Amino acid sequence: MVTHQKISYASFMGLRKTHQKKYRSKNSSASLTKVKRWKSYGYMMINTLSWGAALIIVKPAFDVTTPFRFLFYRFLFASILVLPLIWKYCHQIPQLKSKLMRIAPLEILGTTLSLSLLYAGLAATGAIEASLISTTTPIWIVIGGVLLLKEKEEINEILGLILAVIGTLLLTLFPIFNGYTLSGELSITGNVLVLLSVLTVAIYYVLAKKYYQNMPKMFVTSVSFIIGMITIIPLVLWETWSAENSLVSLMLTIWNDLKQPSVLIAALYMATFGSVIGLTAYIKGQNEIEASEAALFTYLQPLIYLPLGFFMLGEKVYAVQILALIVIFIGVMVAEKRIDHTPHRRAK
Repeated sequence: MVTHQKISYASFMGLRKTHQKKYRSKNSSASLTKVKRWKSYGYMMINTLSWGAALIIVKPAFDVTTPFRFLFYRFLFASILVLPLIWKYCHQIPQLKSKLMRIAPLEILGTTLSLSLLYAGLAATGAIEASLISTTTPIWIVIGGVLLLKEKEEINEILGLILAVIGTLLLTLFPIFNGYTLSGELSITGNVLVLLSVLTVAIYYVLAKKYYQNMPKMFVTSVSFIIGMITIIPLVLWETWSAENSLVSLMLTIWNDLKQPSVLIAALYMATFGSVIGLTAYIKGQNEIEASEAALFTYLQPLIYLPLGFFMLGEKVYAVQILALIVIFIGVMVAEKRIDHTPHRRAK
């Protein structure tokens, strides 16, 4: 009996200690998860601030320079910043040459082409308008996944995406409703170019999901800046060079561009906050939260670029734009289940 009592008590104490360890472990794990989640939110807010302000800061540069020259400056500065990363990965990644051959065509699509369209559109239309259209990128990525990867969709997802597309088209065609056509404060041509950029990015992300598996994200992004810089050079020459021009004249043009604060500040901002810092914050931020939460931070960006565009550039915010944004947001909420599986836009 005594022995039985001792055994029972010992067993009870053993179970109690085990339970206490599990309880402490569970509480510790929950607490750690909460801390990590809040860190992720912090990173996502850095990303939201960096990318939300991007087009507002870039817009004044086009009073001095051209979209292609600006892209060259941005890629040049970003390439310098990521050289240590490229050097590191080049010594770690096996079959580097074959991977670079796979990366190059996709990055020409997702970097050179998409950003050329974006900045050409931005040069022709308002910064707020371009930012609003760019905010719809995750929606088009979902649609791209459905069309190109044959991902399944449900009724609520289809309805939500239809609403979001209607809102996007309302934004794009807004200059017609407001009396603008090809030029002026807002431009249908500029809006269409921005929308084409968004569609190009969506196709890029769908293809990247398929072909970039098991590749480090930071390596691909770092290489993309180098590819962007190299492939934008012919466009800069085509745009700037003429029979009477020379290399000296081209260098003087570049020097005169970079002497202007609006160009230099915008290029440095996009190379740092728009590229390296913004992207790193997004990659770190999405590690501890669901994809749906990460995607929803995209829809916080209007809180950044609407007031900035109004106060910095003096741009107006129209009722139709707000209505379109509300329609898009409702569509996103309706299709939330589908957006749970959505990757995010890259840095502009």
